[in-house]
Amino acid sequence: MQTNEKWQSFSWHCPNCGELTAGYQNASGTIKSECRRCHTVMVRRIMGRRHNRIDVFAPKGEDIGTDEFTAI
Repeated sequence: MQTNEKWQSFSWHCPNCGELTAGYQNASGTIKSECRRCHTVMVRRIMGRRHNRIDVFAPKGEDIGTDEFTAI
């Protein structure tokens, strides 16, 4: 049985290093990608026509320090 799946690629710049990265959308609408340069993992979810959510996960072995963020 053959299904008519439409693979669509999405590309964006890595928020950590700026390298161009790309991923393909799965059946649930989630796009997963890993940066080739810094190995940061990103999960992108299209919420609506003008709303995208990108979750950024640090590479293994690296931590996000709390001193890097300042409250406004």
